[in-house]
Parts: sequence; structure tokens; C-alpha cells
Amino acid sequence: MQQSRSRQSRNELTHPSAPISGNTLMNLKLVLESVVGDGEVRDLDLAMLLNVPVNRLGRLKKAGAPAGAAETPEPDDEQDDATAATIRPNQAILVRLLLKHPEYAPLTMRPGNAEMFELIAPLMPGTGSNGKMAGKQGYAPLFGRSYVSSYKMLAEAESTSLPVVRLQLLIVGRLGEMFRELCLTKVQQAAKKVPDYVMQSLKHDAGWQLLRARDSLTDWMPDVVFEEFSAELLSQWRTWFNECYLTALRDEALSRDLDPDKVALKGNWTNRKNVEPADLQNYDRATQPILGCEDSLFSIFRESFGLTSAEAFWALGLQVKAFYRFRQRARQRIDAPSALLVRYLFRYPDDIRHIIPAPPSGESILQSIQQDDPAFRTSQLGPMFGASRVMSYEFAADQNSSPFFARRLATIYAEQKRRGQPIYSQLRECVEDELKARGLDSGEFWRDGRWNP
Repeated sequence: MQQSRSRQSRNELTHPSAPISGNTLMNLKLVLESVVGDGEVRDLDLAMLLNVPVNRLGRLKKAGAPAGAAETPEPDDEQDDATAATIRPNQAILVRLLLKHPEYAPLTMRPGNAEMFELIAPLMPGTGSNGKMAGKQGYAPLFGRSYVSSYKMLAEAESTSLPVVRLQLLIVGRLGEMFRELCLTKVQQAAKKVPDYVMQSLKHDAGWQLLRARDSLTDWMPDVVFEEFSAELLSQWRTWFNECYLTALRDEALSRDLDPDKVALKGNWTNRKNVEPADLQNYDRATQPILGCEDSLFSIFRESFGLTSAEAFWALGLQVKAFYRFRQRARQRIDAPSALLVRYLFRYPDDIRHIIPAPPSGESILQSIQQDDPAFRTSQLGPMFGASRVMSYEFAADQNSSPFFARRLATIYAEQKRRGQPIYSQLRECVEDELKARGLDSGEFWRDGRWNP
């Protein structure tokens, strides 16, 4: 009897019978923390998933009765409108999907600091041709921190700041890409059949998920091939690290009037002097200081990358207070980890995909759905993603991205479709569950596309 009651409570946790409300968000947090690498899901993460500004999340957690679907495009997400305090159908569907499949959440897995150090130690400044590794004290300066922080970070004695985490995601994302591409080259040249699990991982995994399994993904290689692979991979990694990442790091040091070599050793990144407009002529284009003023790269980051405010805060790893603290100090340089992140991303904008993937086009989503269900009509696309029928046509016509209400669900849909998951049936099941919880007739819904009774 007790076991049956326990099973029932678990089912209610992941398959709520009532409409999704603010209370469900805390359940989602618990479920996500069971699968996320570092075991902590912050408000910043939930805000990104739900695509609401993080300063509105508190009100959303208190939301009661669900709201109807949007009949018109969503308001600008910076506006302080009352609708932000209700759970929209698109958010309800997303919550249901992630409760059932928390591994679908686009919260990228990252290594711990000890694993990160082991990965990049051969690439760090000071690593000689004799193979002698650089010291641990040089670890934190690579992320805009002081050398003293290296030991705390490597001992996991303090939580790693989110801008540093984002820099780590960039690094493992780029290194993982090079690992996959070179490994696939060796697969094509292999004399014998490569194990299926290797092919599946190379096809579906990325970043740290790929790199942490690199030993098992290469143990099929003969010794000679593996040695050749390892040498070539290390050469590629060093080239990128030196020419791209460390160059951005050196330019950040110069933008702070600091000696790059000394900063690499000690990591004393602080320079709080004001930078007046006339001072900017002292820096070339690559070393312009990144300030808090309204026309700086930091301030135009969101618009430049086409992000919502929730996505921009998450990509930068910044809480709202930190963002506006930087903005208030208009003539001062922003903190080094954030500045390094912004500098790198503006230099290599495509690499933002390693932090937050771009939403697919509405056109591609419709085509994908109709491959699985040829009877699916264009007019059903908006309702399927939690909006009204009238929103379907704008959604389906978008050849570049997805509308505001569908950004997160569409991103998850495209990724899980790529991974071979039955995402269409899973998403449709979540829609049906929410319809039932709201007391709506399924047949009428798919015919008329109405989320309102």
C-alpha cells in the first residue's frame, strides 16, 4: 500500500493532473536538479527555460489559474505587463515536457573545475614542448580571476561564478567539435567496423558530454592510429586556444592597461579607473575597453545576438542586479570574466551556440512535424506550441527563427528530433495532458485551436 502511494505521488510530480501553475515550477526545479551536472538549478535557469525576465519569475511562481493563449504576438519582454504573472499554455506545455523528460532541458552539461583543468592543462601558457604542464595557479587567470582563486576553484571550495561557467562552456564546446570532426575522419579511414555506440555518440553528443567519454570513444583505435589522432587533436586544440581564446584574453588585459604576461601569472585583473571618451583613442579596435555605457558591446549584446532578455542574462551568466550595476558604472570596465566573454563572442559570434542554441525556423518545425504526421495542418502549429490558431501562419512562415512564445519548445523539438527521439508524440501528449487538466475537449481544440474554454 505504501509503495502504491509512493508511486502515485511520483506520478503526480511528473504528470500533474491539475493545470500547470506557479507551484509546479518548484517541482520542475527539483526534477531538473536530479539530472543537471552540478545539481543546482537557479532562478536564472528557470527564467531562461520559461523565457521570462528573471525579475518576474517570483510573480510567476505565485501564479494561480492558467492564462489563455496569446492571440497576438507576445509583448516586448522588457515591458512590465500583468500577463507575466500567469502561466501561458506554451509555458505549461514546456513544464510538462521537462517534468517527464528533464534531460531535454537546454542546460548544457559542464565539467567540474578539476576536470576542466585536466582538459586544458596541456594548452595553458607555460606548458613546454617537453610536456611539462603549467602550474595550477595559472588556471583561474584564464577566466578573468586572480591566481588565488585557482586553488579554491580546483578544490571546489566555492561555487564557480556563472560568467566563468559560460567561458568553460565555450571552451569545451569548441574542443568537443574538433574532437568529433577528427574522430569521424578516423572512423571513415578505419579498416574495421567501428562500434555502434561510438557512432551514436559522435552523431548526437556535444561539448562535455562528448569529451568526458573520449577514452571510450577512442579505445577502438589501434595504437598507431590513436597516437596519430592524439597528436593531431592536441595540435588543433592548441592552435584554437592560442589564436582565438588566448588572443581575446591578451586583448582584454591590454584593454585594462595591464601586462598580459603578468596577468597570466597573477590574474590581477582589476582596473577601476574611469575611461572617458577621449581615452578610447589610446586603444586599437581589438583592445577597446568594454564599459557599462549604453553604446558598449556589453550594452548592445542582447540586440546584437537577437536574444530575449531572459536568454541574454542566461548567456552572460548575470543576475539582473549585476547587469544594472555594470550599466550604472558607465565609464568603468565591467568585470573581467564578463568582459572576456563579451569580447570573445563578438569576435566569434557563431560560438554562442555552445552556450545557448539558436531557435530553429518555424518553417522547418512545421516540415518536421508533417513528416511524422502528414495530416497535421498548418493551422494547428500555433495551438500545438501553446498559442492561438491565428499565430500558426506567422510561425510557419518564419524562415529564420521562431516567434517569442515558441522559442524554447521549438529549440527542444529540433534538438530531440535530431537525436532521434519521438518528440512529436511526446509533445502532443503534453498538449493533451494540459487540455485534460483545463477541462478542454481535445477534438474541438485540434479543430478550432482554442486554449480558452
